[in-house]
Amino acid sequence: MAPPLTAALLSTELGRAALAALAEALPARPDLLHAGLPGLSAGTPFAAVVSDTLAQTFGLPAARVSVEGDLDLAYRAHLAPGAGILLYAGTGSIAYHVAGDGVVFRAGGRGYRLGDDGGGFSLGRAALRWVTDALDAGEVPSSPLAEELAALTGGLDWDTLRAFAYGRPGAAAIASLAPAVGRAADRGDVVAAHLLDEASRSLADLARRVQGRAGLLPVTATGGALRVSPLFPAALVRQLPGVTVAWRDHAETAARFALAHNGTAR
Repeated sequence: MAPPLTAALLSTELGRAALAALAEALPARPDLLHAGLPGLSAGTPFAAVVSDTLAQTFGLPAARVSVEGDLDLAYRAHLAPGAGILLYAGTGSIAYHVAGDGVVFRAGGRGYRLGDDGGGFSLGRAALRWVTDALDAGEVPSSPLAEELAALTGGLDWDTLRAFAYGRPGAAAIASLAPAVGRAADRGDVVAAHLLDEASRSLADLARRVQGRAGLLPVTATGGALRVSPLFPAALVRQLPGVTVAWRDHAETAARFALAHNGTAR
């Protein structure tokens, strides 16, 4: 499985190899390309470098390739500028508003080392802390959550958990445990349900921070973390009354943008 493609990763050998593999796997070369990438701001010198890398990899003229940040793409998929606040919970978490004049108000989105509370990484980390707290007390937990975690980590002893948590760099390994929390909550696990409640509280706080700056705008929530269990969106609605949880195809939004903005370039 290829690693998630971020703007920073594309400047590394690993990222370029993953991008080349993606291009090779496509049934046909695209005519146009628009990409929304984490860690990117449209119109910057780095964005131009990333755009050139994509153009070269996919064999396209530079004029037929455009790039922007993943949050700007996601916002456009759900909201018009000035219309509301996007609350996104994936591996990480962020609340994001693009005003009518293009000014951005945001809260969160600082990465797993500094924040990302309420996202998939924080759910996985909280679940592992629950296990290690039990180990510190001389107990090996036995519950739906313990079973779901052990199925992914390979065991609940410290050596196994340490190897799982620190065997891969970045947030991916720990974030991959978020669905286990969701499945356990669906099975009636009280601890797992509490972790979803805590995560929803963190997400609601992000949205309110942006509302404090941009105004009491409506909030639309989305992202893969919210899909781990129907109990998670329900908890968010309790914490943030009036929030709309919605799913949109961001890839389709990117394709439509490419056609509208790059389609006449030859």
